[in-house]
Amino acid sequence: MMLANASKPLDQLELINTLERLGLSYHFVDEIKSTLKSLFDENHIENTETVHDLYAIALEFRLLRQRGYHVPQEVFNHFKDEQGNFRAWIHDDLKGMLNLYEASYFLVEGENILEDARDFTTKNLENYVKKCNTIFRVGEPCLGASIGLEDAKIGGPLVHQFV
Repeated sequence: MMLANASKPLDQLELINTLERLGLSYHFVDEIKSTLKSLFDENHIENTETVHDLYAIALEFRLLRQRGYHVPQEVFNHFKDEQGNFRAWIHDDLKGMLNLYEASYFLVEGENILEDARDFTTKNLENYVKKCNTIFRVGEPCLGASIGLEDAKIGGPLVHQFV
């Protein structure tokens, strides 16, 4: 009943994901199974307005693959350019990249798109972490990938510097 209260499919997927991360999904096994089967049967992953939303596609892909549904890796072709590389703008979508990274671990041998996705997201996420760890102050989140150490004119004490 709880998943039925989430009106949109993405809300349902996020709720399932949250329940799993909290370790509570075992209380809702039948609801989760029914919801994911319904989304799979409707071919939701390829027939929605979220088809160009990396976060939504990667989340649905991972949750379905995690339960043994065969979802084609080609759903990620929307995020590749004509040369077959992942589009440059994806590195700005941190939430999408994190979910694509997780989804890439559900590849079947020979699925090159997912192998490329893992390489792409690993490289970009590592770069993001390096840039964020370069310099920060107490109470400030990551200064952002666009700020270089020499460009950061920050008043106050430097708290940490990671190498």
